[in-house]
Amino acid sequence: MDPDVDVIPRLMNGLQQLQPQTTMETGASRLITAHAALSNHMYNESRTLRDLSLSLHSSALPLPDTSDLLTSLIDLIPRPPIHPLNELSSLRSVTAQLVAQLAFLSDTLHMARQSSIAANRKLRVAREACAEWKGELEMAERGRRWIEDGDWVGKCSRREAAGVCGEVMEGFERVCVGVEKEMKAMLTV
Repeated sequence: MDPDVDVIPRLMNGLQQLQPQTTMETGASRLITAHAALSNHMYNESRTLRDLSLSLHSSALPLPDTSDLLTSLIDLIPRPPIHPLNELSSLRSVTAQLVAQLAFLSDTLHMARQSSIAANRKLRVAREACAEWKGELEMAERGRRWIEDGDWVGKCSRREAAGVCGEVMEGFERVCVGVEKEMKAMLTV
């Protein structure tokens, strides 16, 4: 079998089975762009280097007899005093200290605010507990008076004990609901 005979059908078959080449084309495009950018950069840098070297080797350098004149002119150039630089340096250090102290003050205020919030929360819990204790003391005093009043025969005939038991159960339910609310509040905090 001659390999030259079926070259075109094999090529056509291979091209038909060829996978998409978009990744390779994108990579080649990026490589071309990067190469163009680098060659542009190299051209610009070489031109800058040429211009700088020309300015160094130019014949525009001053003559040797003008060096004394240039030295005396350099001495005439005013030099800025160093005093403002020292003042700026001290101002910078004082400003840095002020910033540090303000940051410390901010942190202290934040901690004081957190402590105040915690104290308010504890005060509210203490008030609620005092209100509950006051209510319990009033109920205990009322129960004590009811017992001390006597008239047990009349109370039994009027079935007051059932009413009192109902009141006790209602009080117990209120206490349970209050405990449940406190537990929910503790969970949300």
